[in-house]
Amino acid sequence: MDIGAIVDECVDSSDLEKASKTYTDQARRGLPSALAAFTYAHCLIRSNQEDVKTGIMILEGMLKRGTEDIPKRDYVFYLSIAHTRIKEYDRALAYIQLLLSAESDNRQAIELKSLIESRMKRDGLLGLGIVALGGGAALIAGLAATFLARRH
Repeated sequence: MDIGAIVDECVDSSDLEKASKTYTDQARRGLPSALAAFTYAHCLIRSNQEDVKTGIMILEGMLKRGTEDIPKRDYVFYLSIAHTRIKEYDRALAYIQLLLSAESDNRQAIELKSLIESRMKRDGLLGLGIVALGGGAALIAGLAATFLARRH
């Protein structure tokens, strides 16, 4: 599957409902499992713009707290995808650069970076994104230290 198809993929409503139910049921009893939270966030980032933002919040929280169950690179990769979906290209680039700094030969990350830059050009935002990347990178700098220190 090409990276554009991954970024533009839409979640099936039944998958979103199932993931939401599992996440909510577990949240009622305490902290949801990393798998339930990741699955729910993954569904959310493939939904509408508001759901994407909720998915981002869940993934960022998981990245900060860290889990042994899911590699941090997965959180970072899907955060980049989520920000690309809602056209927050500066943050998408900052996350993908973070992943590439740890895994410079990651083919999917290289392709995603290229796609983000292509969409920035298409939307006329490449220059703005490069300027804003400094700001986006500053916001993500705290996560970078955590990611690089604990990456799998």
